[in-house]
Amino acid sequence: MFEEIKLLAPTEQSIVVQTRKRTNIKNVIEPEPGFPQRRNYQRLREKYGRQWEPRKPATGGYNCAGHVWASRRTALSNPQDWRVILDEDGYRRLPGGEEPRPGDLVLYVDIENDEFLHVGEIVELRAGVAPQAERIAWVLSKLGPAYGELMHYVQDLLSLFADLGFRVRIEYWTDRPLGKGERA
Repeated sequence: MFEEIKLLAPTEQSIVVQTRKRTNIKNVIEPEPGFPQRRNYQRLREKYGRQWEPRKPATGGYNCAGHVWASRRTALSNPQDWRVILDEDGYRRLPGGEEPRPGDLVLYVDIENDEFLHVGEIVELRAGVAPQAERIAWVLSKLGPAYGELMHYVQDLLSLFADLGFRVRIEYWTDRPLGKGERA
């Protein structure tokens, strides 16, 4: 009898995650990845990640948004909630021409549905190939709740998303205040 009760108990775990304006954000602590998920992650790295630098092995618990906004404690899976976080936590989208900085965010957006697919944190701006070339964002991210953390160039995920059927635009967001004379 007690085994039946155990089986009926909720298995989903979450924590309290709120925006600065105290809006609750739905989340789930993801289970640790099994062998199939780890194998898929390895295949993904082999196919797309020649330049990727692993930071942490495949692990459960959190996804990309949980990495960025919930200190690696849980997965925030609803992209609409990501918009709430950006708005209520005082983020602003960087206009073209304003270079992102370490600590800023990169969001990959599905052009067709205007929906966020992935978020990562910029950890460095690396020199481009030519002497006068734009610097290229080096990003720390977690591609899914069963994958590991990795560092990659901002453009490295475009072919992955294309193969998944998405046309993607890259947006940079920051919670840095505007400087004197700057406009949002």
